[in-house]
Amino acid sequence: MAAVARAGLILVLTGLANQAAAQESPSPSRQDFIAIVREATARYRDRAVAISDGYRPIGPDFPGMGEHWISVPLLLKGEVDPRRPPILEYATFGNEVTLVGAAFAVLLKSGERPPSGAMPVAETDWHYHSGTVSEESFVASHAAGGHQHDSGPAIAVLHVWAWYQNPDGPFATDNWALPFARLGLPVPSSEPSTDAWHAVALAAGGERYYLALLAASDTAPPDSAVRQQLGSAASALRELLARGDEELDLAAQRWKALRHSVRGLP
Repeated sequence: MAAVARAGLILVLTGLANQAAAQESPSPSRQDFIAIVREATARYRDRAVAISDGYRPIGPDFPGMGEHWISVPLLLKGEVDPRRPPILEYATFGNEVTLVGAAFAVLLKSGERPPSGAMPVAETDWHYHSGTVSEESFVASHAAGGHQHDSGPAIAVLHVWAWYQNPDGPFATDNWALPFARLGLPVPSSEPSTDAWHAVALAAGGERYYLALLAASDTAPPDSAVRQQLGSAASALRELLARGDEELDLAAQRWKALRHSVRGLP
């Protein structure tokens, strides 16, 4: 299934970027927009329904976003319609797969900007993916920040956290609360340090994501020793954090040590 979605999106970026710009319609209010998205995606809380409607997974499970499930036909249609998001996002809490949000994607030619009239958001709420959409390039494009689009065809993406609250707002790209929820930890009242967040993200099942990030970096591809090191670190961090979120500072120190040991980690 992932191969079908990947192949379709590679065609989008390399061969279909010259299609007409996405259509715009009058913008609803922010709260109305979120309510429309929530109502339209309620049926997809059952992922089997999403599969039946043609959504397929692409890329890894991002610690701060979850899994991306994409409808290639909706993406190729090029319309911005809050009732038909081309991307669904799922995260697993315990053993339960949960719909946490949706996302919208618009094909852009070089120098184009995402539509402003159809969505009640700022241009900076969008981020961009370019090149192919292999797992490594998908991860690298996101990790690079991606809030500027100057040259070449790209996909502009807007996240809408309609089903899981994002402390940074409903249209923020990443949701730093997700890894805490995955581990069953209380969400801190303020965003943790970068090192603490990565430690929690690794413990919450982020091994595949960080391996993909390493594979996309300028360093040598992760070998079996690095894979084993990440796996051992993840297990140790899970054990540490099971004592409670008061161990966040120590978890941050362990991530910092891991980052110094494994070149290419953020």
